[in-house]
Amino acid sequence: MEWAIPNKNNTSTARNSAGGIMVERSWHRCAASHHVDPAQGWVADIFSGAEFRHLSGRSAPLMRAAQPEMRRLFDLAHPMGLLVLLADTDAMLLARCADEAQSTHCRRMGLQQGAIWDEAIAGTNGVGTCVRDGTPIVLGQGEHWRFCFSLLASFATPIFDAQGQIIGALNLAAFHGDSSRHAAPLLMDTLMQAGRRIEDQLFRNRYEGRKIVLLDTADGMSAPLVAVDDDGQVVGATRAARTLMQWTDEMLREQPNLLSTLEGDDSPSFRKAEESVIRSALATTQGNVTRAARGLGISRATFYRKMRMLGIE
Repeated sequence: MEWAIPNKNNTSTARNSAGGIMVERSWHRCAASHHVDPAQGWVADIFSGAEFRHLSGRSAPLMRAAQPEMRRLFDLAHPMGLLVLLADTDAMLLARCADEAQSTHCRRMGLQQGAIWDEAIAGTNGVGTCVRDGTPIVLGQGEHWRFCFSLLASFATPIFDAQGQIIGALNLAAFHGDSSRHAAPLLMDTLMQAGRRIEDQLFRNRYEGRKIVLLDTADGMSAPLVAVDDDGQVVGATRAARTLMQWTDEMLREQPNLLSTLEGDDSPSFRKAEESVIRSALATTQGNVTRAARGLGISRATFYRKMRMLGIE
């Protein structure tokens, strides 16, 4: 059976600044593909303690990296009645920061460890839709698929691992969506910054001991970081760096030289990235050009040439 789009919100208005037409697309999936009845009550599927410990083991690096950011987010957002959730790539809730006043609502709605919030089961929701589409999303009051979530507001951003693959989602949720509406842009920006810091930590943990270079200013849900070895060969890149450089897994397996790759393109974004690499190398070596050039796998003369070309003194 196919369900009609709920009359309370026509899909032509189901748009938001963080996700564009994500809400509309999700609603259509819920109706045409998932066959979720929007009027049906919600009882979350929750794994037992033993099952949760087994399944969450694969997410241990994510949980370790996310805990400080979750606490920081909760300290900032809980005066507005928000709680913080972390989910894995299957939309299983891994961790929660909430106060005692929120615990009853959390139990009633299944916002607890081991609960499954896959969009195909729960309908349009923060973590479930976020991990399915791999992009940030804001859901205000009335934008969740199920009517029983009509008062819920949700802000979610995906988290990517050191190989640029989605590993989970970070979520801010409010039981009374009106309380967060006025601050939605600020909350979303704060959430995405927290997500980038988690991704950054995951990347640095994975490539501990390697030089980490920022190719451009961080914008959006991922920071353009690359890890290079002592010869300037790229050994790892975040999702944003892969997108900027148009690197595939196969290309990265060849361990391209970072500066040689940047030199092959005259676009403004590549020139900016090249300048960032040069300045980062100089900062790392306290201005020692010889060591900076060696670390990038190029000659001292080439390094000086690039400095002159980029106007770096």
